[in-house]
Amino acid sequence: MSVMQLKHVTKQYRAAGVNALHGRMQMAVDDVSLDVARGRTLGIVGESGCGKSTMARMMMGLERPTSGEIYFDGRRVDALAERARRPMRPKFQMVFQDSGSSLNPRKSVRALLTDPMRCHGVSAPDARAAKLMDMVGLPVGLLGRYPHELSGGQRQRVCIARALALEPELVVLDEPVSALDVSVQAQILNLIRDLQAELRLTCVFIGHGLSAVRYVSHDIAVMYLGRIVESGGAADVFDRPAHPYTRALIDAAPSADYAERGRARVSLIGEVNDAAPGNGCALLHRCPYASQACRGRDDGLRAVPGEAGHMSRCTEARGKGR
Repeated sequence: MSVMQLKHVTKQYRAAGVNALHGRMQMAVDDVSLDVARGRTLGIVGESGCGKSTMARMMMGLERPTSGEIYFDGRRVDALAERARRPMRPKFQMVFQDSGSSLNPRKSVRALLTDPMRCHGVSAPDARAAKLMDMVGLPVGLLGRYPHELSGGQRQRVCIARALALEPELVVLDEPVSALDVSVQAQILNLIRDLQAELRLTCVFIGHGLSAVRYVSHDIAVMYLGRIVESGGAADVFDRPAHPYTRALIDAAPSADYAERGRARVSLIGEVNDAAPGNGCALLHRCPYASQACRGRDDGLRAVPGEAGHMSRCTEARGKGR
């Protein structure tokens, strides 16, 4: 059963600079459809600028899609007025990348955790705050501290505790470890996994670090220039990638097991800005498997033969080099 569904969601912004004078639009998210299954973590991975964070903000209602529909527990929420959306706010929460800017520097940790609970009528907020601190591995004595008195890892744990304060049905984590030291990243990732298992949380975990996304996710969606190019179970996508972009991402990560993968290493040509515009494949000019047929055709996501739930946007490369 899905907690959240995105159906053909698109988000465009007015282009900046000279392009704005001609009324041109910049495509951030392009016809994305996704299901976030209850009790599971969906990992969204891709290079910076591919539209991951924009999609997260639309899930949270911080941005409205240009077109398409977003459903939460079967109810369409993207078209709701703010007053109608307000009672649903506690049900989905977000953990931002920069814990320093997402916490009010003038409020203590106690206030950061208890103010939302008091606002929404949660009983015994102080006791609940103490329990949350224990859940995220922080001593209760830090409740009197302010954000600037905490380390980066401690601040991110406070952000996670705040997101859990109202017992949400969905938690969106937007690159929650990318600003942390490597050793602290591992601690936060372990915490997220433990909380997911203990509380049966439904999560969307966004990142560009493949190892981090794989570690915490049950399902994976790979984004390139605003489009989902591959999706499926974490093992299917990472162990048997069907799209050249997914393969290139995996092969670009430091690893010594290329021989064990049983396929040749994939390298993309050129830069992201070299991607083809229009209705053709967005990876056209960078893909080693591109053919003339890719220039005017985008097949959309299709099932990978023999792998239930595994979808890929590429037909030319399907089965090549695997």
